[in-house]
Amino acid sequence: SDAGWTVEAAAPDLSGARDAFQTLRAAKFAQDLQPVLDTHRAALKPEVIWNIEKGLALTADEIARATATREAIVARTAAFFDTYDLLICPATIVPPFDVDQRYVEAVGDHRFETYIDWLSITFAITLTRCPALSLPCGFTADGLPVGLQMVGRPLGEAGLLSAALAAEAVFGLAGRVPIDPMTP
Repeated sequence: SDAGWTVEAAAPDLSGARDAFQTLRAAKFAQDLQPVLDTHRAALKPEVIWNIEKGLALTADEIARATATREAIVARTAAFFDTYDLLICPATIVPPFDVDQRYVEAVGDHRFETYIDWLSITFAITLTRCPALSLPCGFTADGLPVGLQMVGRPLGEAGLLSAALAAEAVFGLAGRVPIDPMTP
């Protein structure tokens, strides 16, 4: 690459990430937001209500299984970083969409089961406990920004930030924006 990196197709084993994330997120929503649900339900989006109610219905065994899955993902990801310095992947699976669209319901013929599934490429990384960042890397043919996600080894914030700085120089996007930020 232009940055002097060797790039290989490789990824840590994130098996079980979707279910573990959905369970742990729902448990946290229930823990933190049940009082809001009880007193201000009408003010909440349907997706938030769904997450809180899903969390309230969880069993201790379901939460324990999700926690064990997360710990296995952490271990497998740490093993991945015994070989690799960085994981680089798309920041999202779609370019920016209309502000009036609540979330991505489908990509091509694939329909997502929940409102957050389209973000699996990012939420799976949160389970790894590794530092991560999103970095602009270009624009679509329509001028919409495209980003990549860079993930560093556990406790590797300094290396991740150094790699991001090098990538920014290669992309040459400093100061470029898809729209005039001063236009309302």
